[in-house]
Amino acid sequence: MDGMHPGTTLPSRDAWEKVTGEAVYMPDLVIPGMLHGKLLRSPHAHARIRGIDTAAALAMPGVACVVTGSDAAALPAPVYGVVLWDQPLLATDRARYVGDPVAAVVAVDEATAFRAAQAIRVDYEPLPPLMDVDAAMAPGAPVLFDEPAAGPGLSVGVGSRFLRDPAPNVLCEYGFTYGDAEAEFAASAHVFTDSFAFSKLAHGFLEPLVNIARWQAGRVELWSNNQDPFVLRGDVARVFGLPLHAVRFHTPLVGGGFGGKSYCKVEPLVALMARKARAPVRLAMSFDESILTTTKHPCTITLTSGVDAKGRLTARRADILLEAGAYSDASAMVAVKSGFRIGGPYRWRAMDSLARAVRTTTVPGGSFRGFGGTQSSWASESQIDMMARRLGACPVAFRKLNALDPGEPFAPGDSGMDSDLAAGLDAVTTRLGWTAPLDAGRGRGIAIGLKDGGGTGNHAQAIVRVTHGGEAIVSAAVVEIGQGARTAICRLAAETLGIDESKVRYAPIDTDHTAPDNGTHVSCGTTVTGLAIVEAAAEARRQVMDFAAGALGCTPEALVLEGWSVRRGNEAHPLEPMIRRHYGGMGWEFIGRGAFKDPYIASAPLNAKNMFWIPCWSGAEVDVDRETGKVTVLRLVVGADAGRAVDHVACIGQIEGAAAQALSQALFEELRYEGEVPVNAAPLDYRMLQTPDLPAVFEGFVMEHGTGPGPGALKGIGEAGMLGIAAAIANAIEDAAGIRLTSLPFSPEKVLAALDAKG
Repeated sequence: MDGMHPGTTLPSRDAWEKVTGEAVYMPDLVIPGMLHGKLLRSPHAHARIRGIDTAAALAMPGVACVVTGSDAAALPAPVYGVVLWDQPLLATDRARYVGDPVAAVVAVDEATAFRAAQAIRVDYEPLPPLMDVDAAMAPGAPVLFDEPAAGPGLSVGVGSRFLRDPAPNVLCEYGFTYGDAEAEFAASAHVFTDSFAFSKLAHGFLEPLVNIARWQAGRVELWSNNQDPFVLRGDVARVFGLPLHAVRFHTPLVGGGFGGKSYCKVEPLVALMARKARAPVRLAMSFDESILTTTKHPCTITLTSGVDAKGRLTARRADILLEAGAYSDASAMVAVKSGFRIGGPYRWRAMDSLARAVRTTTVPGGSFRGFGGTQSSWASESQIDMMARRLGACPVAFRKLNALDPGEPFAPGDSGMDSDLAAGLDAVTTRLGWTAPLDAGRGRGIAIGLKDGGGTGNHAQAIVRVTHGGEAIVSAAVVEIGQGARTAICRLAAETLGIDESKVRYAPIDTDHTAPDNGTHVSCGTTVTGLAIVEAAAEARRQVMDFAAGALGCTPEALVLEGWSVRRGNEAHPLEPMIRRHYGGMGWEFIGRGAFKDPYIASAPLNAKNMFWIPCWSGAEVDVDRETGKVTVLRLVVGADAGRAVDHVACIGQIEGAAAQALSQALFEELRYEGEVPVNAAPLDYRMLQTPDLPAVFEGFVMEHGTGPGPGALKGIGEAGMLGIAAAIANAIEDAAGIRLTSLPFSPEKVLAALDAKG
């Protein structure tokens, strides 16, 4: 569609700016007088820091200052994280993974800062590393933290429990139960137990992490390509002991993040560097450093699931072990979401899920597109397929028999399913050609991935300003991270105001002026912020109609707003001259405010009913080469339910982009360690999907079931395409070669080993 909106000739403003090069990203920004920073990182996975000698670095021409852990430790609150706070700005007493920042240099340019960082001498005392979950949980293993993590923790509802530091090196655990699992297993005709593994992954965004900070008159101002400007404002204020109004964040366009640019990363550190240097400071990371900042949680998931004599699911027990890495980041919330979502889109009579996040001396695990749903869907949909095959049932029919019906609650106390799962399954199997004959060595697989669209905590405020000329400025904090949020939000405002979309502009995000929200997460940006925008635009429209009615001496009900005129009967009255006559040459602005907050519901498992559900219907056709073990995906079909597609082209882009990312993870991606060292944490070594790896037939489709909670029944789909891909491919591999792969990625070595084991 070349960036055009269906049914219009108006180019997408997001697409237009990006393809013409007009879009401004963090690497483009220059602040007058700014200096540059570089980090010195630990070469050890676990080591005590006995001393740091910065003399040689400070003696180098062009070096402004060196920041160490002692500078960070002097701050009022020198640690951060997401609900659990344990990550220091710089390693203080010890480093906890290879790549842990130990010191920061500020200099006149990046080259000087890099050379100075290499001149710093650190006296390390190596300590025993804990490179995986088994080592961290072994009896007598060294404890990575002497004290429990600070922070507010997580509050959960009925059927859920959350514990912090329940055992040595276990950051937290989340339990989710309903029904009597033991009784259901005892009454089941069949009970199956299977284990699955998900690998450690890099986010792979092309735009590097870049932050700029400067101090003026006791206030700190920051520019960051992070999707949480108001969360960051709170984090920096807490770390430095500042009031919120003394911290200001700007957020430009974000060049991809996939979760790696959410929540606090190095923003407080850059602020500290700028304060010590007494100048603006820019810290830009390399691709390698981004990999060493945050990863996707690797995990092992063991599922025990029952089925009755009629083929209906009975109970599921899940044991989920997430590798949290060295610091908490978002691990607590990922544990909650993975444990909660493990049932998938099916009805169970009982559920007993336990998810634990375990500390290791590796790169911290954090947010990643799908947020625990990808790992859970991979394991759940793999086992559902395995169960169907063991029972001699059709995988499609088995899913339809057990899938939640529209309106059926996902779990006791939670919201009902708002998509027609069977209809989506029919759509993907039809496109895939499910029943067509196959050549030897080829197979087909399907999956229904599922995640929720968030619960308690989702909130947004919005301001819509309408000028005397009928142009509108929208102020909201939803961050454009590639999903086309600005276009969608402006379109919703235009629809409500009844003006042309070309007259609506999305204001730059600036926490001093922008209406706040809780961050751009869980595919909720358009839904949550959209509700606030529509309310604000409706309020602005009401003000316009009240003004016009007063000027014309009638009631607002007697008028119809058409473009930027009001019509009374057969007579049209342009608004701009009326406004100028009343208010003078400078004119006037009609300012509407709106807000949305997902309500707190104590009886729900996560303290609120989930706003909406995000299903992903996936189908794959593969070829398995029995000589080389290579898996070739020949056809990939993936669809999602947008409720209402505000921008159909953008929806397809989100679905296909997420599916391609998931395909890359299924076939290639894995951050590998040899001993303590990540050996492929570099762009030339970290294998990702390339254009020739794409399937010959790759089709994304959008369903519009019209049951979303957003304006016009829309809902989010940004993460949908990630959820079912790996399982669909694994299911297709078994169909093609009779082997079951239970760990990612599906490398030729694993395929050959499985073929050899099969004999």
